[in-house]
Amino acid sequence: MVNRNTLYAVITGDLVGSSDIDYACRKAVISYMHETFRFLEKELNLNDDILLPFDIFRGDSFQAVINPQHALLVSVILYLKLGIFDMKTADLSVRISIGIGSIDYLPESGNIGETDGMAFRLSGKALDKMKEKDQYLLITSPDPAINLMFESQCAFFDLTASRWTDIQKEILLGKLSGLTQEEIAAMKGKTQSSVSQSLKAAGFDTIKTFLNNYESLFAYPGIFVQSDKNGPEHF
Repeated sequence: MVNRNTLYAVITGDLVGSSDIDYACRKAVISYMHETFRFLEKELNLNDDILLPFDIFRGDSFQAVINPQHALLVSVILYLKLGIFDMKTADLSVRISIGIGSIDYLPESGNIGETDGMAFRLSGKALDKMKEKDQYLLITSPDPAINLMFESQCAFFDLTASRWTDIQKEILLGKLSGLTQEEIAAMKGKTQSSVSQSLKAAGFDTIKTFLNNYESLFAYPGIFVQSDKNGPEHF
């Protein structure tokens, strides 16, 4: 058992339009998904924030338990990294649901399929609804008022992200991964000024504000109130 007064984040996602991916390409897609998960854990030094590692199920879906403070950053990087996969037979886009709440059980085996709790239920149910509404990012907590704020912020993210070009995604990924504009310019064979212009056109400052404001919420864990059959719990 775990402390049910501790906040966790469950990230559940799936590949959009995966049924259209050519069978011969599926092996490359799965390999790239694993590469993306390793990138998060090793290259970005987020291993300590990933409490149960990403697991792929049903061939096109994935799930992990994350330190809630960094769950949005992980999700945006996932969106960008998976979004720049490019093969002649497959372009990937991803739908991601973040559920914030308690977890009843974290198995020593690390098998995420054995876990349960409100964070899992919130994440899974929201993902199902996102498919009906053509949403790509959604954060759900036990508090309805906070969820209204999350819903509007995520809708704005979806609108902004829908306009990103592949090169903007690559530059945003580099910047959110901790690279400087000069380092990104050198990697992409561009000037620093062109990288700066791409970041501005992609709305980087707005995305960064979204990330920072989300992380700041966890300085006030009492705003997250969980109600279930056992009564309310305050974090």
